[in-house]
Parts: sequence; structure tokens; C-alpha cells
Amino acid sequence: MTDTTSQDDGTQSLSVVRQAFEILEHLTDVESTGVTELANELDVPKTTAHSYLKTLENTGYAINENGRYRLSLRILRHAGQLRHSFTLYQVGRSQVDRLARETGEAVNLGVPEGGERVIIYGAEGENAIWDDVPIGSRTPLNLTAIGKAILSHWSEPRLRAFLDEQGLGEATEHSLSDEDRVVAELEETRERGYSVEDEEHIVGVRAFGMPIKQSDGTVIGAMSITGPTSRLSQTETEKQLVNELRETVNIIELRHEQY
Repeated sequence: MTDTTSQDDGTQSLSVVRQAFEILEHLTDVESTGVTELANELDVPKTTAHSYLKTLENTGYAINENGRYRLSLRILRHAGQLRHSFTLYQVGRSQVDRLARETGEAVNLGVPEGGERVIIYGAEGENAIWDDVPIGSRTPLNLTAIGKAILSHWSEPRLRAFLDEQGLGEATEHSLSDEDRVVAELEETRERGYSVEDEEHIVGVRAFGMPIKQSDGTVIGAMSITGPTSRLSQTETEKQLVNELRETVNIIELRHEQY
């Protein structure tokens, strides 16, 4: 392997490093892979695929089990340390647990990064549905309650830059993929005081979200409460959950300021 470089949007990058991260992403998606499978997936010679996998094994980031490679648990050390560095995570996780326990629904805490919503913590109550949101999952901001809560408090220039540079995600037939509709939805969100995700990310799933802000108004993340559309579409249920969500967000904001 040689340290070749490539030009991408005016920025020079090492292709060997980029491909190594592509392999890490691939191992995350497939759980394990063989040399031939990886070579076919990346369209590279088997010797190259083998060299990458052996390097990951030798550095402790991959485990070879009878010729099949998977990510090692070493990756968790970096992920855990990174997550713990977020004050929002440290002050918010106990409140996420409490709200999930008291409402019986799924509760998530997320932050924006690279035009996406990233989940940094979540908990499921007794009646929660499994909404397929693992820690670290990334989803376009316009598709989720957390994402829309965050977007609704961005300045117009920042929002327009996001729409121009990132574009809009689409996951279901209910996804808002038209810019004008998204802008109108965000305006309604600001006026209402909370966001509504209505089967835009997963069919049959509805969620409410609220931004978490610092004292100067800067949005640092958001929290959502998620459940089946049939249950969360009921007016009284929505009112009750939104009130509990608002109280929880207020507690997190106060603790964040005091941290």
C-alpha cells in the first residue's frame, strides 16, 4: 500500500486513510467480513483488502475469527470517551432515564453534527416501541423531531446554508423533502414550542422534540419522546407528553448552566 493522495473539493487527502475508514464503516454495517467479500465490496484486489484487515487486526481494531474479521471492542473506548466529554450527556442522561421510566415511552438525546442528528443517549420505558435508534446513529436533521427542534432555532442564514449545502433527507412517503414545506414546518415549530415528527423517519412512529439551549439562546442539542402514531396522535396524550418533555428540558438546561 502506498500513501497516495486525491483531490476532493480542493482539499488533499490520503486515500489510504480514507479507505481505512470506509472499511471501519463497512465492518460496522455487516458485523463481519471475509477478505474476498471486502475486496468485492470495495472493488480492490484481495491482497489490498487483506493488508487493510491485517493492519486493523495488528493495531487492535479488528478481530480475526476463523478468517472473518469484525470490529474489536477497542472502538468503544474512543466512543465512550467522546460521549462523556459532552456536558449535555453528563447532565442529561439521568433525566432521559427518568422521563422514559415515567412516561413509558422512548426518549432520546441528540446533537447536530455535519447536517445530521446524532443520538448521544437514549432510554426506553415500559411501553416503548423499538424505534431503531442506536447510540451514535445519524439521520438528516429534517427527518426527526430532534433535528427539526434544532433547525427551528437556527438563524435564517444558517438554515439557508444548511439547505443549500446539505440538502434534505427522505426516508418515507411522509418525509418533508421540499424546502418551502420544511421552512413552513420550522416556523410552525417555533410558534408551537415543540417539533412533531409524523412518520417522516419511520412509518408508524410519531415523536415530539424540544431544543436544549444555553442561557444565550444557543442550541446545543435537543430531546425527543417517541411512540406509536396511534398513541401519540391522541390530543390529551400529546399535551401530557409535551408538558413532561418541557419540564425535563428545563431541568437539563439549568443543570447544564450550573455544571
